[in-house]
Amino acid sequence: MSFEKRLLSTLNILMLISVPMAVLIVSLPGDVSVDYTVVYSVLGALALTMVVGNILINHPSPHGKLLPQMPYFFVGIIIYTFLVSAAIYFSGGLRSPLFYLVFGGPLLAGVCYALPLAIGSTAITSLFYVITIVFDINFQSKNIQRLAFNVLFLFIACVLSNRVALEMRKHEQAKDEALNLSEFLRRLEKAKSDFVSVVSHELRTPLTSIKGFSEILRSKDMPAEKRREFYGIIHNESERLSRLITNLLNLSTIEAGAELKKGMIDLSEILKEEIELMRSQSEIHTISYTQEGRLPLIYADEDRVRQIFKNILSNALKYSPHGGPVEVKTGSTGKFVWFSVKDCGIGIPPDELPGIFEKFRRVERGMASAISGTGLGLAIVKSLVEMHRGRVEVSSKVNQGSTFTVYLPIRGE
Repeated sequence: MSFEKRLLSTLNILMLISVPMAVLIVSLPGDVSVDYTVVYSVLGALALTMVVGNILINHPSPHGKLLPQMPYFFVGIIIYTFLVSAAIYFSGGLRSPLFYLVFGGPLLAGVCYALPLAIGSTAITSLFYVITIVFDINFQSKNIQRLAFNVLFLFIACVLSNRVALEMRKHEQAKDEALNLSEFLRRLEKAKSDFVSVVSHELRTPLTSIKGFSEILRSKDMPAEKRREFYGIIHNESERLSRLITNLLNLSTIEAGAELKKGMIDLSEILKEEIELMRSQSEIHTISYTQEGRLPLIYADEDRVRQIFKNILSNALKYSPHGGPVEVKTGSTGKFVWFSVKDCGIGIPPDELPGIFEKFRRVERGMASAISGTGLGLAIVKSLVEMHRGRVEVSSKVNQGSTFTVYLPIRGE
């Protein structure tokens, strides 16, 4: 439960206690003639204010506040103060037992508003009260001192309730920050553990292959064809090891605050060059390229843009293990140029989509669990795109494929 709701619950309890007590007190015998119609009108106004507060806290309007520049029951306090002042006027002026109800405005203002606005609300309360008393036909100059004390008490009530509410908020914020810090440390520890586990596995696997096949080649004689096969495996595992180390270094450089080396670049030419390189690395995929209209030059870091596209395109090929078409499209919209990469691969489950750009986050279900990777590629993509002040979007359906779309600002702003 939020602080506001707990505070409102406390006020509700106080309301349930104070209303019957107020009714009892004003009903006791005394030398003051009280207009009970006015009394019950004031109590009704107080109840209405609390009901409105409950509704607005628990069922906020989807269209926002009616008066966005001021708290929502600021007007309610003015109405409440006016009714209380009228009740005091008709029930004895300074001698009225209803005087204490006027504290409701400053107390609520102090609890619910920042101090300047709370003081302003209390000033309005005091103004209503002073006008009511001064225009009372029974008011005498000797009562000015008592009136001044009453006004002073209103401001003291406002400031004290504001300080109490502020300390409560600080305590609540400190508690939330402690919980958030604890959760952050827990996630940090888990991330570190995952990092060590993933990197250890990813380093060990190619090293084991390289070591094993090297030992075989060194200790045994075998046909040239078999030797070429083993050399190919060693080369592929070396490349895999190199990619892992490169990704780790890239991520470390990005997080250390590396600066972009921007210049005017032709996005379409860069994509075409990278597509040609990728086509030579896969025989089971067909990569097509479509350009929607003429693309303007963009102000960006060419090497980083190549890295963004290469990571996304290589993922499309890797997670389409049975081959098939991969569609690359480019275009421009407003202040951005964009490119998208669509594959017909295994797709991403909906519940995994929000976290796919996190470091070391990989889909470990279905066919994806059998595909090796570190979970760094998309994290690098997102970081580099955001460094260019762009954005990356993804849509995917399981067993139907995924589409990644990157938007880069034309002017680099």
